[in-house]
Amino acid sequence: MPAKASGHDLIVGGSGMLVALCKQLAAHGRIVSVVGRNRSRLQDLVDQAGFGAGRINPLALDYRDANGFARSLKTTSDAWGPFERVVCWVHEETAPLALMQAGACAQGPFWHLLGSATADPAEPSALMRWQVRFREALPTLDYRQVVLGFIAGRAGESSRWLTDSEICGGVYAAMTSPNALAIVGAVEPWSARP
Repeated sequence: MPAKASGHDLIVGGSGMLVALCKQLAAHGRIVSVVGRNRSRLQDLVDQAGFGAGRINPLALDYRDANGFARSLKTTSDAWGPFERVVCWVHEETAPLALMQAGACAQGPFWHLLGSATADPAEPSALMRWQVRFREALPTLDYRQVVLGFIAGRAGESSRWLTDSEICGGVYAAMTSPNALAIVGAVEPWSARP
């Protein structure tokens, strides 16, 4: 463990669109355990980040394997310290237990990244349903939501999805805010969604 590490973060799904967030947290002196399925992408992240003030701890595993995921999280927190902050980008339909397992490991705030569909005005209770599920399963968890929206086109332009850089900037801003809900980009007007 680096001598001047200032804490331990867990980023689930961090070897893709969240790479810049992982590097930013490590640059701020955090130990960043990054869960991803692709070993070469995780190694690229380690190589790009270097070890500087922080450290990228790659966890090449499949969070769809509930038993293996839980064991790996326990082993990692035992080795590097508790996960003080957790950011989780998991599609529930592919890994129904992973969200709750990651949440159960969080010693501090847990940011649940959600796609723009959770802001669909036709489903106004989607965000609340997630809050209730987490409150019932993990009542002491500091559960927070980050909705990944889109960039609405200006007059005559088409809307577009967020870039990885915009997503990472928005998630980092959410991590430095006390708010329980953050929206990166826009979710309205819904008719402008790409």
